[in-house]
Amino acid sequence: MRKVLISAIVVLLLAACSRETVKFSSAPVATERGDSKYDYLLSEAIRLKYVGEPGQSIMLFEKCIEANKNRAVPWFELAQVYAAMGESEKALRYISTAANLDRNNYWYQLACGSLFVQYEMKDSALVYFKHALKADPQAIEVNSILAGLYSERGDVASADSLFVILDKAGALDEQMFLVMISGLVEGKNYSAAEERTLSLIQRFPDEFRYRALLANIYSEGGKGEKSDSIYARIIEENPENAESQLLVMVNLFNKKDYSGAAAFVGSVIKSNSIDRERKVALINELAADSAFTESQGEALEKDILALESAYPDDEEVLSIRPGLYERQGKNDLAITRYEEILKSVKPGYFFKERLILLYAEELEYEKLYALASAYAKENNRSILGKVYYAVSAMELKKYDIADAELKKALILAGNDSGLKLQVLSMLGDLNYRTKDFAEAFRYLEEALTIDPNDIMLLNNYAYFLAENGQDLPKALKMSEKAIAKEGENSTYLDTYAWVLFKSGKYKEAHKVMMKILSTEKENDPEILEHMGYILMKLSRCEEAVDYWKKALVGDSSKNYLNKEIELCGGTTAE
Repeated sequence: MRKVLISAIVVLLLAACSRETVKFSSAPVATERGDSKYDYLLSEAIRLKYVGEPGQSIMLFEKCIEANKNRAVPWFELAQVYAAMGESEKALRYISTAANLDRNNYWYQLACGSLFVQYEMKDSALVYFKHALKADPQAIEVNSILAGLYSERGDVASADSLFVILDKAGALDEQMFLVMISGLVEGKNYSAAEERTLSLIQRFPDEFRYRALLANIYSEGGKGEKSDSIYARIIEENPENAESQLLVMVNLFNKKDYSGAAAFVGSVIKSNSIDRERKVALINELAADSAFTESQGEALEKDILALESAYPDDEEVLSIRPGLYERQGKNDLAITRYEEILKSVKPGYFFKERLILLYAEELEYEKLYALASAYAKENNRSILGKVYYAVSAMELKKYDIADAELKKALILAGNDSGLKLQVLSMLGDLNYRTKDFAEAFRYLEEALTIDPNDIMLLNNYAYFLAENGQDLPKALKMSEKAIAKEGENSTYLDTYAWVLFKSGKYKEAHKVMMKILSTEKENDPEILEHMGYILMKLSRCEEAVDYWKKALVGDSSKNYLNKEIELCGGTTAE
């Protein structure tokens, strides 16, 4: 229930923020007596503002401030203009100045607090809402906003004192009531939560949702039997009512009675009284719960199919089932479903991007190339499309295409340092593959200027240097830096061992490789190949041959190892 109640808090606060987003035009314009020139400038500035001439009105309001900076009206009016223009910093500066100049002006304090809420600066908002309450202690709307903010901050006592005031004034709506109960439950004040909910039930005896709320309070307070009995009565009294079924289903789900919960999902999905948004939210929550999907995966898939049948053109609904397959590790089913969807959904950017990522994960480079190349042209501003077009081109040895797409991706990355680092790293890899080592190392050096501690970059650069027999001390430092952060990563350890090997430190390299091979059964052909070379340098040819043969089994393209096997006196692999 705590999750349900906390959700209610979020709903209320979002509603409060939306409801109280600054509506400056509703605030009365204060009158200030000044000289005739000031009065003329002010009235003309206000006129220009309302006829849609913000630039000219700003200029005149500023002249008013120059004439007398202690008058609040021009500051307040300028805040309106800047807020409408989306200039948050100026809007906040001007509205807070107006509010501080006239502390007794309720509208200024309310508008200032509301604007701070709009820009997610809620600590500052509290200050001005308190000022508004001092200016008008009976202001119901400020009490409700403050109660919501206190609840969000976890200040249960302050929130509850305001909820009591609102309740006595008859201004406590359902959302605020849920927030109040949530605060009491969070503070483990179950008796007060029970008492207030019972009073609500007395007023609305036919509203079974309030009885479900009471049941959840009992559950949170450790009174499971009372909670279960209430839910049993709810479903007995209204067995065909979808709202009753939904409440009982959520209770069973929270108790981890997954089979019991699953029994109600189908009828809830088919009900016309439950709107589409609630059905989608329910299915998404169930699909995101790994324990539920492991236990009730087949039943959930049927319910998702029923939802798809009800909303056949709804892309959000269509995305749920392949998303479930992905979370279950069933990439083959996810791929098939995304491919089916794309036959009818156009342009289907979301589905194409998911499919691109899955093709890459499954090393389906031919399919990836076909999809990513088309997507990169269709959605020309998508950096994902260009990067994966380049990835597939690189793997298919279409290096000119990969180079062109990565350079476009670098432009699209703009000032995003994370994206630039990744693209530069890929350009380094590409140029290394084409044996343009100077260009490869130039890109990698540029990437290091963005983040000298990126461990994947450090590892790859160190490996390239070692393979090229170049600047081995530098390679060793970079590799050591990588394994200092991820000392159990077999890829990083292999690079470290290979740098040591290339530096002539064969015994140290062997020790590192043994760490890799002792922790788990290692089948990576690259690692097995490296171990073979290290053993050969230690004059342990028989063991080296065994590792090379295993490497060939894992990757038959390493046929050059047959020559090494012959030189070591072994029989080549078939």
